[in-house]
Amino acid sequence: MDWPALLWLGLQRRWWRGRARHPALRRVLSPPVPTGDAMDTRYVAVDLETTGLSPEADEIASIGWVAVEQGCILLETARHYRVRLEKGVGQSAIYHQLTDSELQQGEPLSTVLPRLLEAISGSVLIFHNAQLDMGFLNRACRSLWAAPLPVPIEDTMQLELRRLQHRQQCIPAGALRLFQCRHRYGLPDVAAHDALGDAIATAELWLAMKAGEYQKCPAQ
Repeated sequence: MDWPALLWLGLQRRWWRGRARHPALRRVLSPPVPTGDAMDTRYVAVDLETTGLSPEADEIASIGWVAVEQGCILLETARHYRVRLEKGVGQSAIYHQLTDSELQQGEPLSTVLPRLLEAISGSVLIFHNAQLDMGFLNRACRSLWAAPLPVPIEDTMQLELRRLQHRQQCIPAGALRLFQCRHRYGLPDVAAHDALGDAIATAELWLAMKAGEYQKCPAQ
């Protein structure tokens, strides 16, 4: 993010911090906006499965995330939660394979969301299609705790769009989907439409995009 955007984000966080009605959300909004480079900043890749594309009409069905530090994906930080719905999954089950009976065993969003907030405090979030997922997260935080979630974001879909546009390449339909983007970076196929799997897949794609900025991770 450029400095004007960071300044504006910082002002937004200060405004909403005093209005947020949950301590976990206030803690996310309290630290300064991370401004370091990719090697000294903590990142968290996040993915949501939802019952549709409208934050106003649809619901979050599951959330997955994993942290990235110093160019390495920290699998010990990976978390995945199914969310108990107020309405049914409907036709969205075709895409995420989650059924009403499975989600009845999930936890309320008001329980799951604070865990995500604790995990992302002081971090930059990584999404593939941030506009969609942040629409749901902002809607949820506003509905539950009277404040949105103004946080710094990296969006692999937008990064790839800008790269292709810069090269003046034709961008066919579907070319910006997560797994199509992964193919262009030589990343393998993985199972789709699982929130944690997609979060890890997004983290891998982001690291591949940033590969020139990293040295190889030490053996673990």
